[in-house]
Amino acid sequence: MKALVSIAITICLSSNIFSQINFSAESKKYIEYNDPVTVFKNVLLIDGKGSAAKPHQTVIIRNGKIEWIGDDAKATTPPDGKIIDLNGKALMPGLVMMHEHLYISAFSLDPFYLNVRQLPLSFPRLYFAAGATTIRTTGSVEPYSDLRIKKDIDLGLFPGPSIDLTAPYIEGKNAMFPQMKENKTPEEAAAFVNYWADQGFTSFKAYMGVDKPTLKAAIDAAHKRKLKITGHLCAVTYAEAAELGMDSLEHGFGASTDFVAGKKENECPAGPSASGSLGELDLQSDRAKQLIQRLVDKKVVIDSTLAVFEGVASDEAVAAMSPDTKDSYSKISAMMKAAKPPGEDKAFAKMAKMEKMFSDMGGLLTVGTDPTGIGGTLAGYGSWRAIELLVEAGGFTPLEAIKIATLNGAMALDLDKKIGTIEVGKSADLLIIDGDPSKNISDIKKIQYVFRNGVGYNSKKLFDSVKGKVGFN
Repeated sequence: MKALVSIAITICLSSNIFSQINFSAESKKYIEYNDPVTVFKNVLLIDGKGSAAKPHQTVIIRNGKIEWIGDDAKATTPPDGKIIDLNGKALMPGLVMMHEHLYISAFSLDPFYLNVRQLPLSFPRLYFAAGATTIRTTGSVEPYSDLRIKKDIDLGLFPGPSIDLTAPYIEGKNAMFPQMKENKTPEEAAAFVNYWADQGFTSFKAYMGVDKPTLKAAIDAAHKRKLKITGHLCAVTYAEAAELGMDSLEHGFGASTDFVAGKKENECPAGPSASGSLGELDLQSDRAKQLIQRLVDKKVVIDSTLAVFEGVASDEAVAAMSPDTKDSYSKISAMMKAAKPPGEDKAFAKMAKMEKMFSDMGGLLTVGTDPTGIGGTLAGYGSWRAIELLVEAGGFTPLEAIKIATLNGAMALDLDKKIGTIEVGKSADLLIIDGDPSKNISDIKKIQYVFRNGVGYNSKKLFDSVKGKVGFN
């Protein structure tokens, strides 16, 4: 108890200077840099704003903040600075990932029953190891566990990212999943929002079965608290949600039911009709462009989660899984491959292109992992894949994809004055990468160190600490 009180006092006195936190022995295993002043020299600077990468740069951070940026030749090295010569390696902002969870999908096959498993240690660590210095959880199934995880990370007890906590899902009258409360009236939904805001949650997410009156009540309640609400919708279309005042929408256009023939108001279409309608949609048609323009005009943020639609685990992700998780993923993957709906590949290609259209038309596009689906999209590994797919499937340049994964996420969270780019005065949330992701987006996987508020963690050690255990803890 005395140790926790001491930590809390330290945080108050430090005015959010992360380097002064009294880190636990567990966190110290992974920290390799924790100096009041750090000087990065010979940097290939990727600033997160979409600008071309600049070689031979110096970045100076002091007490967790960026103090100076400029050419190596013009830099004056502070006498008390810890000098890190990057030898031309890239320095870029920490990732701001916008559709994350602290749980993984878990299944019972006989009988078939969709469940989830909270992963309080491995998932925050994987996000962080992959370079996510800030995440939004976008839906909770163990809310008090989520609150504790955030608290323990902020206290320095465990390594992990800064977390914007999304409350439990706001569902309608008939919940698909047993972890979700069924809000039968608009008044119930408003009370639900207010209760979880009182508990400390800072964002909300509506789910598939919610109808327009219930969603409107939830939106109004969240906005009255000056908090934001996103949604994975189905019964309510994207156009309807925009008119109701929705802040953002999840899964790109993959959850849109706007183009489903015969869709009934306030009802979710049965079967794979949503993806089928998207696969057949003419992207140059007026109705496609009009929907996108309406979302842009209403300033609705769209969050891309292409990796969970792809659903394929990399070899590294499979190696990270615990034996039972690996077995479950293998069985579910085979079952889903055999039952793959016709036109799914076409729908995937269309949703990726619509995200690019939305961005090109002036919309704010962000990116997230969503480690659910069939269980192959793990935290960290799936985060990288989600960013790669912006380039491979969406047609963005690597620099555009980096901006989406850094500055755009910060803007969506109203944190762009503090994080998201490498600029003087911002928090030193930085990644050292042994490559050049501005040219080859897959180089984001070559992270060596993750700095959060000026404290540098060894990425490989973080990954190795949970290898073969993901799904177990």
